[in-house]
Amino acid sequence: MDEENTENAENTENTPNSLNRIRLVLFCIALILVGISALILYLLFRPSKPYFSVASLSVYALTNNVSSSQSSNLLCTSMQFNFVLNNPNDRVGIFYDRLSVSVYYHNEPIAPPVALPSIFQKPSETGALSQALGAPIVPVSEDAVTQLTLDQANGVVGLKVVVLGQVKYKSTLYKTGWSMLYVTCDLVVGLKKGGTSTPVPLLSNPECLVET
Repeated sequence: MDEENTENAENTENTPNSLNRIRLVLFCIALILVGISALILYLLFRPSKPYFSVASLSVYALTNNVSSSQSSNLLCTSMQFNFVLNNPNDRVGIFYDRLSVSVYYHNEPIAPPVALPSIFQKPSETGALSQALGAPIVPVSEDAVTQLTLDQANGVVGLKVVVLGQVKYKSTLYKTGWSMLYVTCDLVVGLKKGGTSTPVPLLSNPECLVET
């Protein structure tokens, strides 16, 4: 009888421990399932940065402003860019705000920054953006003028287009805060001295580097 009572007592003591172990296992399973679900949602709704590319470029004027009496290191610039913007996300929209575009030649600005309109792109949407840039008088270094003369004599000119702004992403589950947008488009174009009323040949990859 004493042995039976001792065994019953031990079973009674083990029962709470077994229940605790079961609760712990169930909690771990639930935690793993929640983690897997969160990972799946993150992979499904994780935003990818947008794609920018230059569809075409018209250069109406890119010449030394020799008519100016102040300095010979002045350029007259006038050009028109046509961009293609693509939102690669299937479930996430993209807001663009405080956008501006400028143009550089040998790391010297040859077109003052111009503000662009705010944009919202729906998921998987592709849009176009066109903007004219330039100024009648743009001061540059003497080296830039000399190099531009040589490049135009060879019919090949390198330009860098820079787009600055901020973006944020929106899905059915969340909306992010604003983050900086920095886009650089390194272009090599076919251009002789002066300008043309038609788009110039793009001799390099028109896709741009996008950083957010």
